[in-house]
Amino acid sequence: MRPTRLPRATGFTLLEAMVAMAVLLIGTMGLISLHDMGVRMNGDARVMTRATALAEDLLAQMKTWNYASDPRLKNASTSNDADYTDAASSTFLTKNALAVGDFDHSDDDLDATYGGVPTATAKALGFRRYWNIDVDAKDVDTNGAQLGIRVAVIVRWGEPGRWRDVVLTSYLPDPQVTF
Repeated sequence: MRPTRLPRATGFTLLEAMVAMAVLLIGTMGLISLHDMGVRMNGDARVMTRATALAEDLLAQMKTWNYASDPRLKNASTSNDADYTDAASSTFLTKNALAVGDFDHSDDDLDATYGGVPTATAKALGFRRYWNIDVDAKDVDTNGAQLGIRVAVIVRWGEPGRWRDVVLTSYLPDPQVTF
């Protein structure tokens, strides 16, 4: 008679199970951090999309304004012409961007005839709109007649510890000038 052998133990040891749990935990933490980053980036994209839509709305409205006589299409401050897009104070501003500004025009210049997104709505969403008008030597013909104006619409909003902005530029040709 042969001695009976005890079956060999199969399965995982406690150490193997703990190592597997640690690997799973590290992977799960990585997924959670990726999810958090995705949520933050989605929120950022939503705010930037709103700001861009406000800027596009203002640019579209400008095309309906009377080119020759509307004071909102006049260069009110030539001191900002060298940097009419306000690139020097661009995205991730740390100063109070709403108190600073050498802008030609702001939301305050939009009156009851403005057919776009109302100033009160833009401010309620936390945005401020500014725009600069610039006439460059390239925008004048050989006789000195103005051919058009360059416009930069700047939409700014505050975030904790910083200010952000979106800048859209366009060219509004003088409708009286034929090319």
